Amino acid sequence: MTLDEFIALSSALTGYPASTLLPARDTQKVAAALYAELSLSTNNIPAAQLDQLTQVWNSISGTPPPQLEAAVNTNIIQNLAITRLAQNIIYLWYFGIWYDLTKNPNSFLPLKNIDHVVSPLAYTNGLVWGEMGAHPMGFSVGEFGYWANVPTLPVIS
Repeated sequence: MTLDEFIALSSALTGYPASTLLPARDTQKVAAALYAELSLSTNNIPAAQLDQLTQVWNSISGTPPPQLEAAVNTNIIQNLAITRLAQNIIYLWYFGIWYDLTKNPNSFLPLKNIDHVVSPLAYTNGLVWGEMGAHPMGFSVGEFGYWANVPTLPVIS
């Protein structure tokens, strides 16, 4: 899987535009770190599984946007051979965490299988924080005393 394929697939899986996942001025290099994590041989991803996910993605990636969500759901999410790997990509983006796919291979509840946090950068830039209108523990860009103000929550559509 190339970086471009990874970003396009990640966009379809997370619902975020590719330009958000890999901005033109990517000073944080989060996408590169997550892509490198996917490529690590120590993560015990069977090569055939990653190849299958790549092939399935490439076969549906040209689907027009209105039908792409259904195509991803049918061909990736409901495909038991690759769904856990796809879920792991979602977890990478939202939490910056890699789950060991070799532990409890039939379980869809990964919380018992946490392998490692990809990096402090991946954790602090996880998509979950913006979705919650929060920041990770121990990290904030707010000025001193920001907690005294009512937070602005993201619009849920």
